[in-house]
Amino acid sequence: MTNPARKLRKSDIKGLLPELIQRFTLLGKAPIGERSGFGAVWEAHDSWLDRKVAVKISHTDLREEIVLCRDIEGQTVRIFDYYRGEEGWNAYVMELLEVPWITLSTFIKRHTYKPNDLQHYFDCFEIVYEALLGLADIHGRPYSRQGRYVHADIKPANLFFLCRPKKHLNTVFRMPAHEEMLRIIDLGISIPRGELNFSGTPAYDYPKKLEARLGHDLYSLGITFLELLTGECPDHTVMEHKARIRGFVARQSSGSHFIDELAIDLACQCARAATQTRITARSLAIALDAQAFDVNPLYWLTLRAINKTLSHGMTKAELADHLFPILAPYYGWLNRSVGRIEQLKGLLTNMYEQQMLLRDGFSHRYFVRQ
Repeated sequence: MTNPARKLRKSDIKGLLPELIQRFTLLGKAPIGERSGFGAVWEAHDSWLDRKVAVKISHTDLREEIVLCRDIEGQTVRIFDYYRGEEGWNAYVMELLEVPWITLSTFIKRHTYKPNDLQHYFDCFEIVYEALLGLADIHGRPYSRQGRYVHADIKPANLFFLCRPKKHLNTVFRMPAHEEMLRIIDLGISIPRGELNFSGTPAYDYPKKLEARLGHDLYSLGITFLELLTGECPDHTVMEHKARIRGFVARQSSGSHFIDELAIDLACQCARAATQTRITARSLAIALDAQAFDVNPLYWLTLRAINKTLSHGMTKAELADHLFPILAPYYGWLNRSVGRIEQLKGLLTNMYEQQMLLRDGFSHRYFVRQ
């Protein structure tokens, strides 16, 4: 698809959008960001406020995209100004997402994928959870007939996140707390639910779509999630069966059977959402909240400690003794005691009953993976 906006030079833009150029100076020699079929984004300097911004220029009508971004709070870029120029050209000024903001596609390219990287899975759950919250806003309130949009082009290149993970005490979740950490961008082809939809990126788009459905965005997010986990984009045949999704995840396993299954189930739900209207962004966010973020943080810390420090199984007593120095800071313990070891053994029993740990029936040794 040709994109006339990518071909514009600065001198062209000056003639087509003179009011824009009076206030904003375009920086660099070419548009920034990844290529799009519907516009071009330039880095610019706001001479009135002395700050850097981003300017999107397009030959298509940008009004619906602007209204949608302004109506949705949190997970879309902030829009500052809108300009209408000559010969049908439009532009709007928005916040500039600079490092540590990066697209998921950039993160995937730069990330070093390692075997049994459980922490990476926890990070991915945080990112996808934020994406689900953003899609829930785009998709509109439940049971409402108005204002329900389909993004129609969810993919790693259209998801920016704040790549500033930190080590937080007493939790495996590392993203900045109480801070917006994800932006869904490029709402230019977003359309109301039910309208014919032939736009999107084939590698991520539901292949059998005709009319725009909310679940198509979730299907695309499921592919994005699997690519984020493994570094490889699955083809559409993978999304057809849970067994294929399981095999795909196994290529880059978290190292925990329990966490792998949690990721597999989330990807399956996203795939089914394309045809099952009961599965929504809001329902998936609620489920992920319950399955990951509302869980006793000590379970995840224990799982990560076992995964990271052991390559073999141990009996419950051995494992409790091994975990004591790792988990003592969580409890505020300074000294080892029989009672405290028994408390850790009780923790391991609870995790086994919830299938977070596996056990060898002969030696009664505990594992996190088969």
